[in-house]
Amino acid sequence: MRYKLQMMDTDFGVGMFAALPDVNLSFNEMIDHLRKHPYDDYMHEFVLQGFKDFRTRKLQKLIKEVMKDKGTSDPVLTAVMYEACICHKRQNQLLHLFDGLDPMTLVDSTPTIHIRSHNMEDQPAHTKWIDLFGKNIFTLAPLPPPEEGPEPIFSDTDLAISEPITAAHALEALKGQLPPPLPRRPLKETTDYALDVLNKADAFLGPAMEHKASLSPIARLRHWMVKIRCKNGSFNNALEGIQTCYGRGLIKERADASYSMEMAERFSSYANVGTKGILKYTREYPLIFAAYDELEQAAVNPADIRLEVPYAGQKLHWMEAHTPDGNGGIKPILMPVQFVFLFCNLDEQSLFSALGSTGLASGNTLAEAKVAALTEVIERDSDATTLFDPERCFKIETDDPEISKLLAGYKEDGIDVWFMDVTTELGIPCYKSVVLGKHGDVNKGGGCDLSGSSALVSAMTETAYPYPGPKSGPAPEGLPTCKLEDLPDYSTGSAEGDLMVLEKTLMDNGYTPNYVDLTRKDLNIPVTRAIVPGLELISDFDQYSRVSPRLFKNYLEMFK
Repeated sequence: MRYKLQMMDTDFGVGMFAALPDVNLSFNEMIDHLRKHPYDDYMHEFVLQGFKDFRTRKLQKLIKEVMKDKGTSDPVLTAVMYEACICHKRQNQLLHLFDGLDPMTLVDSTPTIHIRSHNMEDQPAHTKWIDLFGKNIFTLAPLPPPEEGPEPIFSDTDLAISEPITAAHALEALKGQLPPPLPRRPLKETTDYALDVLNKADAFLGPAMEHKASLSPIARLRHWMVKIRCKNGSFNNALEGIQTCYGRGLIKERADASYSMEMAERFSSYANVGTKGILKYTREYPLIFAAYDELEQAAVNPADIRLEVPYAGQKLHWMEAHTPDGNGGIKPILMPVQFVFLFCNLDEQSLFSALGSTGLASGNTLAEAKVAALTEVIERDSDATTLFDPERCFKIETDDPEISKLLAGYKEDGIDVWFMDVTTELGIPCYKSVVLGKHGDVNKGGGCDLSGSSALVSAMTETAYPYPGPKSGPAPEGLPTCKLEDLPDYSTGSAEGDLMVLEKTLMDNGYTPNYVDLTRKDLNIPVTRAIVPGLELISDFDQYSRVSPRLFKNYLEMFK
């Protein structure tokens, strides 16, 4: 089956894509395809979304037909229609037609987590809190005190989190062991090499273009084409689509390096899968198909990942990754393939409602890529565990002439930008930048870096508000002013040193990072995906989300 990637919507300036069949198919043809390939997530989600606007009377007729034998003769169709009735408000009224059916008998006939999530006994309680927390984080809505909120979902034992060991502690402990400072490769060299190999790989669709969709003084975008094939299990699928990479910077050279390396990262993060495994990388990646308990090698335990629905022992495809061995080296470990690649669609069940690009990063060296990947993971964890708190908000001033000029430009343009410290208990600097729209909309950017000033500037220039642009809403009154140069700085001057600090901080707190090397043969640009069990992977705050104990503890701390 041939599929095309198509942007369906945008959310806070981020494009939301879906894989759609590239040919016109009748409803019966799509269902026949699913009966032969029940775990084809692309087709399943396309059919499921189609039920959103399906004629209710026609869906009612189909449900009554399959329920004559409680769905046993056509479990694939029964499963996707049941999902339609729990996922689409318009079709909720038909859910009673499945009375007498245990929906858990359908979970092996669908690739998704929808039914398993819906049938978790405590999911309604989590959803009530997720709704409150999501409104607070995304719209800055105030939170009710605990005594006025929904029923608590954690006991004191659940919230007993050990005393954290911060980045400052890690840096102090590593004194005398860190490598000497090492400057990064010049921006022009990075850009020239990346653009040359991407051009030879036939990635580009047109020239680089300027855009004004963020607070970055210089921003670039460039379109490129993804083309992959997947021969796996019963699948023989192809996926194509136009994608866009973005780059930002205070100077043109930085923006060019940013977009070219982002393209290298994304180009490397779509998998071609064949009978020999994952193809086109500098390392060979044969696949193992097994449940976690059946593996004979060390592996990342899906039960240790902050999933929306607990791992239930499903058979998965595994590939080789690596993890720190605690002595300065690395050791092999297996990782589920679906944790690694974008739009991964193998002949297996999905463990996520959706998994984005967090933890994917490129660099001039693998150490640079790992540092960028880990700071992304830590930033996303912060998004999922740190609430909006006016007490943590501030504005900035600086002696840096370049940043001062940019701040003056915002002010002259009527753009009032302010910040929130969202650093978690790990002590690795994380900041959010906020610009309020005229109609109360909240425009944000995020940044994480061992250097607090770098994290803040990254957050500021990422903010999805046009510059030059319309006058913004005012910042809250009475915010304190912080000097950019006074923000904490735990950077070491080299990617290798920074990686040592990040890994030690994480591991001292019980979070061991795992990496997959995604360096492609045709690019030879280091790319990695980092997965850190125990940290939050997804911060969508939707109907599948689960409140983490760390988030709930932070909420209670706000009202002490």
